[in-house]
Amino acid sequence: MKDILLDIRQTLQDFAEPALVSASARFFKEGEQPREYGVSKEILAKIGKELFNDVKEKPKEEVYFLCEELWKSLYFEEAYIACIITKRLHRHYTAKDVNLFEHWLANYVSNWASCDTLCTSTVGPILMQFPQEVDRLSQWAISTNRWMRRGAAVSLVVPAKKGLYLAQVFTIARLLMQDKDDLVQKGVGWMLKEASRLHQEKVFDFILQHKTVLSRTTLRYAIEKMPLNLKREAMLR
Repeated sequence: MKDILLDIRQTLQDFAEPALVSASARFFKEGEQPREYGVSKEILAKIGKELFNDVKEKPKEEVYFLCEELWKSLYFEEAYIACIITKRLHRHYTAKDVNLFEHWLANYVSNWASCDTLCTSTVGPILMQFPQEVDRLSQWAISTNRWMRRGAAVSLVVPAKKGLYLAQVFTIARLLMQDKDDLVQKGVGWMLKEASRLHQEKVFDFILQHKTVLSRTTLRYAIEKMPLNLKREAMLR
């Protein structure tokens, strides 16, 4: 795996464009931009696909070890490639794999982009396979780690879009509705927005019940897909 890791990093260096690093800065607050090579998502997708083809026959534990090494680098592109691999491994997930993904979130995520990539590509899908693991998100929601708290919400984005886990969506929203971190607030709003696609009435009722506590940021995100009349009612104080 060491040779594969070195090859990945050399490939990333070969395709690096410093201008992309500068361009991405506008999406992050000062001091929050991740380490980056400056490689486009299109190229990362190709690298990830080729890498998966190279390692898919290897034992899952070895593949996870490679992914952990990629996460440890703290480079966004390496984490992104790791998520491509773990997403493609979904047929081989076991419930205990959630512990590893939680470990990565707690220890290697330092920005919203890596948080969202991990939670939407990997954590959300594994929670759909193993519903008994969803309740652990409540512990994430009370963590002192902002990325664990955002992850508690964003991990439900993919399931919520499919109409799943509405009770858990509301539980996480209640736990986080007074969170002062704007990136956590946006994560909660995103989660509620996706849940509203198939449960608009229930999500709207939840918003009305809690709108004096929910932040304006969360509200704006949550009602984005709703009709104008509902948006107006939700935003009235």
